[in-house]
Amino acid sequence: MTDVKLENIINHKVAILALLMKRQVFKILADNNLEITPDQWVVMYYLWEENGLSIGEIARRSKKDFANVTRIVDKLEKRKYVTRRKSKKDSRSYNVFILKKTEKIKKEIQNIWKQASDIALSGISISEQKQLMRILTKIENNVLKNLDEDFEPTKTNE
Repeated sequence: MTDVKLENIINHKVAILALLMKRQVFKILADNNLEITPDQWVVMYYLWEENGLSIGEIARRSKKDFANVTRIVDKLEKRKYVTRRKSKKDSRSYNVFILKKTEKIKKEIQNIWKQASDIALSGISISEQKQLMRILTKIENNVLKNLDEDFEPTKTNE
């Protein structure tokens, strides 16, 4: 059996990279005095795209588990960024609505994510970035095919 070096395992490399990039976003958010987490931003992103999603739909789109999304929504609700209302279609479910307060920080948060991306992608050509996105999407879809979860495959921009 060949010795396996952890640093050569793709799963480990991607996990470390995700952690480091998340830390980078936290740092930039803190430097800009924005009290929001990357995970909270992701939830708000989907609500900016389509306000009034259920927690289950946010979980499906963000590929986060239901309990985690519920906790994130709880925190956003306490900060008065979102509100929950009982679903008109299913009384057991709640829909989450983004509040106007978030419009004040939306552009700033988007700029921070762009800044973090620019840092991470420094020195990497546009064609390399596109290739990287295609490869990452293929890996994501391979993993999704193997899971018993209700996630949709990610579309490639080819």
